[in-house]
Amino acid sequence: MNVQGTLRHPLSALMLAAGMTVWNAAAPAAQEDRFFRYVKKVGRAAVEYWDADIHVVAAYYYSQRNHESRWLLVETAVSTTRNMTIDRRNITLVTPAGRAVALATQVRFAKDINRVQALLQNASVTRHDLLSYFSQRSGQEEMRLFALPGDIVLTNFVTDVHHVAVGDLFFESPTGAWEAGLHSLVIERDGVRASLPIDLE
Repeated sequence: MNVQGTLRHPLSALMLAAGMTVWNAAAPAAQEDRFFRYVKKVGRAAVEYWDADIHVVAAYYYSQRNHESRWLLVETAVSTTRNMTIDRRNITLVTPAGRAVALATQVRFAKDINRVQALLQNASVTRHDLLSYFSQRSGQEEMRLFALPGDIVLTNFVTDVHHVAVGDLFFESPTGAWEAGLHSLVIERDGVRASLPIDLE
């Protein structure tokens, strides 16, 4: 572009500046759309991923604005178009810095049960109806990847086209608190991969 010509036409310069401002503002959103393919935002802190293999809905209303402690809660529901066993090791949370944090272990969960129960109590008023996004509501299965005292805990859950696995996912911060910014909830198994944005404020 001819800079001198732009300077001789102030209106053109203003239009160029406005256009660049709009493009710069839109660029991150466009990049985010390309990165999180097949994702739709369905609430302030609820997102849906749906492709030919897997359907996932995640909600994190309480943790979106309350993540100064070590525990992060993400309510999750999953269905797949083929029978699939998803292990707890197949679920991670990627931080804005690119660090992959594994799902917390049941041992760590149980060891800090008082803090976890306080989190669940505080989050009880912000629970989201995840099953409303699935046609297989009658085929609900509990994930049971975490268990409160006296309950049964499992290391995996099974899902298919007729069943929806529903449960709470807990992540423990390596630093004792979660930074604000755009995280990614990733579920990956046998060539199937879902990535959902978890935006902490």
